[in-house]
Amino acid sequence: MSWIDNLLRRSRLRGLVEGPVQRARVETHDADAKDNAERWQDYGFAAHPADGQGLVLNVMGHTIVLRMDRLGERPELQSYEVAVWHKEGHMVKLKAGRVVEVTCDKYVVNTKEYSVSASTSASFNTPVVNASQDIVAVSSVKGQAVSATSSLKVANKEVGGHHHGNVQNGLGNTGDF
Repeated sequence: MSWIDNLLRRSRLRGLVEGPVQRARVETHDADAKDNAERWQDYGFAAHPADGQGLVLNVMGHTIVLRMDRLGERPELQSYEVAVWHKEGHMVKLKAGRVVEVTCDKYVVNTKEYSVSASTSASFNTPVVNASQDIVAVSSVKGQAVSATSSLKVANKEVGGHHHGNVQNGLGNTGDF
């Protein structure tokens, strides 16, 4: 093996330790292992895959992990797709057609304000929508009727169990609220 062969090698990476610069044990083959190899990451991107496979650079006795992956869990992507993924299968995927696809069991957003601007439509395909406080309609509801199983207020008036007194029988109506 020449000196150039030792410069850049595929290796097993084990025991990743978190810190300002992550460090791991690099195992290229049984006779060649090194502890505390540095693993640098780009600003804004962080991962802690624990163990995996990667490319290491050996220069003058100093070992640096260039890339680290977990090939067993890595998702297969279409050309030009990009994904942030986890070994359990949940991911955020950037797809062709300007589509962002999120796959997960629970989606949590913690923010002071959340806004959706959809120029065509917004759909919720779910059996239940919950809100911890009031839902306020900014404009009118069009299309299908709105239904409620327990209570519904319109113009601040309770609709369920709402009665008008002094109504005469006949073809007349009680008027708008």
